[in-house]
Amino acid sequence: MRPMTVGFWGAIVALALVASPVSAQFNIPTTITNLSGFGIPLDGILVEAAQGHNDDLATFADGQLTFTEVDSLPELGPIFNSRSCGACHFQPALGGSGQFINEVRVRNNTAGGPLHIFASDSILRAGPQKQGTTTIFPAGLESTPLGCQITSPRCTQSTCQTEEANRTTFATTLKICDPTSSAFLSGTNCTAERQSTPLFGFGLVEAVANSTFVAIANGQPPAIRGTVKTVVELGATRVARFGWKDDVATLRGFAADAYLNEIGITNPDAPNERSSCALGVTKFGVLLDAADDPEDTIQSDGRADIDRFADFMRGLAPPPTLNQSNSAQAGHTLFNQIGCGGCHVESITTAANPAAFVPPTSGGVPITSSLNNILANQTFHPFSDFLLHDMGSLGDGITSGAAGPRMMRTAPLWGVRGKSRLLHDGRAEEIEDAINLHDGQAAAAAAQFQGLTDGQRQAILDFLNTI
Repeated sequence: MRPMTVGFWGAIVALALVASPVSAQFNIPTTITNLSGFGIPLDGILVEAAQGHNDDLATFADGQLTFTEVDSLPELGPIFNSRSCGACHFQPALGGSGQFINEVRVRNNTAGGPLHIFASDSILRAGPQKQGTTTIFPAGLESTPLGCQITSPRCTQSTCQTEEANRTTFATTLKICDPTSSAFLSGTNCTAERQSTPLFGFGLVEAVANSTFVAIANGQPPAIRGTVKTVVELGATRVARFGWKDDVATLRGFAADAYLNEIGITNPDAPNERSSCALGVTKFGVLLDAADDPEDTIQSDGRADIDRFADFMRGLAPPPTLNQSNSAQAGHTLFNQIGCGGCHVESITTAANPAAFVPPTSGGVPITSSLNNILANQTFHPFSDFLLHDMGSLGDGITSGAAGPRMMRTAPLWGVRGKSRLLHDGRAEEIEDAINLHDGQAAAAAAQFQGLTDGQRQAILDFLNTI
């Protein structure tokens, strides 16, 4: 990576401070859905940099650039869903969600992991291409978007995709799972589609002690009490808090899992390929997959790409808030009165010493003492308990460890105004639709919402569009 100049950092800090709550709250009417300020570093990192201490900002920026890099053959795949982290996490800024489905899960898949939509052996087509006498694409054209999509009924599957369909039991005729339906209860196979989750504020979420999540669950009424899911990750038993089914506990684990399962890049924490279907195979002279695992290796600074992804996510600030109108303030009160705040917990405080449990890089480099201080004892406002809840018919039908087919992690509501589609599979286009589709432990709150007047419901929507 090329070195950054002092002038570059000064410009970045100046721009970021303009958009940061460090300098000022947004003074914008709540009738305007403002998206400025998403994707910037934590306030503490910006304050540090403004004082001339750029180490944490440089680490964040390195991770940010790596997050946008596009992977190519033969490292990419051989089965994958995207070529770059940024391709799935871009809305409304780098590190956000996306506006399309990037992952599919299949109920009867016992092999683990998602269905992979693309494969290396269907990317290239047509052979070498010329402009006049100059060869411009010696390896052929790259198919758009990334080749034939296995989820399309018209896709003529490649060798790798045929293997993938067999491995996961996927067929284009499978319906979306409804875990309360008679078909599901009788064992019928089905699929669940998923959007990528926004990553804003994830460093604060990672910095919460296990005991805090246990305390949150113990303090909830029995009717809506969440389930704490623990996983053994990177040598320790931890409370999971990331992913639609609470599958991951740390940002390093989150990055390693996504790099393998979404992009197909083996790495220090996930060194084994999902498939050898394209191993040693060439097309138009291009090697599709080489026996060089892990493909992501630890560099001289003790970091692999997965660690740089974690650095970026760890430094991302929460979504910026907007000033609340009188209607939004009334909506905030109603939000809690009808029970939404029971699961969408407003405030959580990080541990006094996150470095005690935040894992080092895959090369053994711990987080800096300065970043540890920035993350410590911070009260943040995610509007989530990060616990699993029985969501009834809104469940995705997939069993993942202790997370049964009806169970889903409470989605954080901060920054919800920056998403174009809502819920795990984007089935809702409007916030009100998403509320009305709540079921299971959230059914009572949804019914309360539906019983409000038009003005009261609008007040809650006004509130949600400020957090």
